[in-house]
Amino acid sequence: MKVWVDITNAPHVHFFKGLIKELEKTGHEVLITTREFDGLTGILDMFGFDYYVVGKHGGSTLEGKLLASAERVYKLSRLIIEEKPDLAVYKHSVEAPRVAFGLGIPSIGFVDNETAIAQNKLILPFTRLLLFPKAIDAYELLKCGADPNGMKPVNGFSELAHLYGFKPDRRVFHELGLKKNGYIVMRTEPVKANYFNGPERSVLEDVIPFLPDMPIVLFPRTEEQRKRFEHFDNVIMPEKPVDSLSLLHYARLMIGAGGTMNREAIALGTPTISTYPGRLLSVTRWLIELGVKFHSTDPLEVAEVAERMIEANGSYRSYIRNVVSGLENPMEAILREIETYEENGTFEVSEAGNLGSYVRLDEGRN
Repeated sequence: MKVWVDITNAPHVHFFKGLIKELEKTGHEVLITTREFDGLTGILDMFGFDYYVVGKHGGSTLEGKLLASAERVYKLSRLIIEEKPDLAVYKHSVEAPRVAFGLGIPSIGFVDNETAIAQNKLILPFTRLLLFPKAIDAYELLKCGADPNGMKPVNGFSELAHLYGFKPDRRVFHELGLKKNGYIVMRTEPVKANYFNGPERSVLEDVIPFLPDMPIVLFPRTEEQRKRFEHFDNVIMPEKPVDSLSLLHYARLMIGAGGTMNREAIALGTPTISTYPGRLLSVTRWLIELGVKFHSTDPLEVAEVAERMIEANGSYRSYIRNVVSGLENPMEAILREIETYEENGTFEVSEAGNLGSYVRLDEGRN
């Protein structure tokens, strides 16, 4: 069977790498497509994947996003018509579901951001089988057009899939002149995302002066953000792709104004503080309720919690790893669905889906 995987964002390489390797092990042919954005091709090259670069990111404006997406749909359509895959798999890609739907290709989609409403409205109505973290209220996805009879919740979060085959490599902190467990990792706000409406100034700028004096490895998303942190003497901003999972594994603490690296840190058992300034994702609220994540945008409060996490590092790590060990890996869930489709030619979803109180909308209930 030929499986098409569309990768449109840098973290998606880590999400899909295990799936791709497992599919290839079992004799499937995997077609990988990507776009020009955020060092994607460099990360794919690190894993030795063959891929097609189709289109590019449209930038931060609505006009740019629309034109880039329309062009990518056209180019993808030409490629997929020629390649003829049997199944499409994607995570928050807005082009792949429309191309797959238009060409009658069954699809499996994974979404974990219910606040990306515009994006979800372009994905969910065209997705045959939708997998999502059970922390998300299914109604939020139904409002964006998801089929209630084609939805399956997963008792976990997407970054657990990132750890497939992971073995920490000490070279990463030697390359940056760091000591094991002697530095903090930071990630700035996702300012280019269409769902982000926070301030231009990063909350991390006000947090850093209150933190203990130790090196900080910071990953900005734009050149403008990079410039805003250049005056901090203890901040290191890598110029090229690094082994971020190993960096997080050996870090004392993660403080992030985004989502993916925060959840990667939690998956690795590293104490984590979220400083995201907007509406929190359901997955974030769930992780906070589980006690494996802390959130605040108050610089002093963040610094106080950071100090406690640094001092009691071992106990925090033990608790996080104990909680995470009981969760489901979404990569394994997707593999099961692909195997089911290969065997039966269809997806096994009950008539009312797997949503508990959510049943068929045409029966007059929601």
